[in-house]
Amino acid sequence: MSKIALITGGSLAVAKDLSQTGDWQVNIIGSNQERGQTAASLSSLTFYQADVRNYQQLATVFEQIFNAAGRIDFVFANAGTADYTDFFAQCKAGIPPDPGSELVDINVNGALFTSYLAMHYFRRSPEVTKGHRNLILTSSIGGLYPSMLTPVYSSTKHALIGFTRSVGERLWEEGVRVNALCPGVVETPLFAVEAFVSIFPREIFIPMDVVTGVVSQLLSGADMVDAKGMCVTGDEMHSRAIHISGETFFFIEKPEIYDEQSRITWAAMMGHN
Repeated sequence: MSKIALITGGSLAVAKDLSQTGDWQVNIIGSNQERGQTAASLSSLTFYQADVRNYQQLATVFEQIFNAAGRIDFVFANAGTADYTDFFAQCKAGIPPDPGSELVDINVNGALFTSYLAMHYFRRSPEVTKGHRNLILTSSIGGLYPSMLTPVYSSTKHALIGFTRSVGERLWEEGVRVNALCPGVVETPLFAVEAFVSIFPREIFIPMDVVTGVVSQLLSGADMVDAKGMCVTGDEMHSRAIHISGETFFFIEKPEIYDEQSRITWAAMMGHN
């Protein structure tokens, strides 16, 4: 029986990679109908049009997919957008214009809605899938380091790493691996805007197959070794921030705890007695 994947944001590269293995039935959720038509033309791929900002739309699609297959094995919370406006623009008089909330709505709320629904349907999936369920969120290098160019975007991606680290241990107890991908500049439609191409030199762009390769390794549940030589075993592969750069990747550890008060505080925050 095929494993069931659900991908938001219309990541065709990961979808194609999975479908070509013959082991996966891939369901893509996106708002771009043109990309959906491309997905629908590929075998083992089904496209659903929904807006990740709309919980009811998203939940309806999850329910439809689960009812048809009786299981969900992998959810890729990949939907996201970048900002192209100047957050520092000055307003000379009066009340400044509303900066808008689209970035937060898509990048944060959309990912949280997706993760919340994934948790629900993983729990309803067959017991045999426990330990092999995966939730991957797409963060960014902008979630690891500050970005003066796009401060709001950067803050949304920092939020996803914090969320991953906060829920990963608890959900691993239920057999779900939760990890965050933090790539640099990948050549995707998100960065096909001239403004970004003019900022980032072409040589730092990451081949898409490097990203799909990391996703495949995460789904395998096998031990992984990063470019620093750090090995993470399969049973510890959760709550991770994985920075993809060039043709390799790095595990990025949580900030160091410097004193006993902070250690006790964090232990309490994590529910450790």
